[in-house]
Formats: sequence, structure tokens, C-alpha cells
Amino acid sequence: MNCSDIQALLCELLDDDTSEARAAEIHEQVAACPHCVSRLQSEREVRAIVRHCCSQEQAPEALRQRIVQRISIRYTETRYR
Repeated sequence: MNCSDIQALLCELLDDDTSEARAAEIHEQVAACPHCVSRLQSEREVRAIVRHCCSQEQAPEALRQRIVQRISIRYTETRYR
């Protein structure tokens, strides 16, 4: 396998539904390439950061509404250009 093939397996590896046996197979393939090991570590770190950020306080409702409105306005402007 090449690095591109292994990259596709990283999501499977980090999926909670992946069996232990399948995870071991993927780990074996990843371990054969230092670059892929580094990518796996980076993916784990990013996921940990996202989990941490998503578990914190939610944005105030007024901010959330402004963001939704801006997204809608940009979508509409782009759509009719």
C-alpha cells in the first residue's frame, strides 16, 4: 500500500465501530511508514482538539444567529452572481 491508500484507512482506524482485529491490521500497515505514523498522530491530535472545543460552552444565541444570517446572505449573493 502507498501513503494515499493508508490515508483512507485512518478514518476507518479511528472509527469507534472498527473491530479490534481490523484496527490491528490497519496499525500494522501504518507502522510500516514513518510518514503515515506521523499522519495518524496528527489526525488523533486534531480529533482531540475538536472534541475538546465541541464540549465547551456553546456560542451565545445572538452570535449563532448572526453567523447563520451571514452564511445565508453569502450563499444567496454567490448563488445569484
